[in-house]
Amino acid sequence: MLIISQKLIDEIKKQGEEGYPYEICGFLVGKMDYKTDTREALEVYQVENQNKERANDRFEIDPKDYLKVENYADNKGLQIVGIYHTHPDHPDRPSQTDLMFAQPDLSYIIMSIENGKYKSFKSWVLDLDENKFKEEKVKII
Repeated sequence: MLIISQKLIDEIKKQGEEGYPYEICGFLVGKMDYKTDTREALEVYQVENQNKERANDRFEIDPKDYLKVENYADNKGLQIVGIYHTHPDHPDRPSQTDLMFAQPDLSYIIMSIENGKYKSFKSWVLDLDENKFKEEKVKII
């Protein structure tokens, strides 16, 4: 389960609308409870989409950005609990490309932005046994 505030959802919506027609991406920073498989997002940290050739339907995160955010989170006693990105003019479900780069234990928010406006979002987790995404319950606080 992912726990996230409406304020953070609104921040991702704003980033997605401003970044349209391109995919935007970033990290969810917070706390992870492995016993209950719960991730609580306390901050969002947007990074630049490194895929310039197909930015309208792909995103890529620079490994340096990953390290930067990981260090930022560590310094605050937090951790990376997820990754978010938008799907401009496409549904909020994972693509095969999303699956190729997914990591276990993280939440993956995918937000659909249609014609420059927020439409919907879902969160997903990687099921290692079946090598596919499963929709994750989201608790908005």
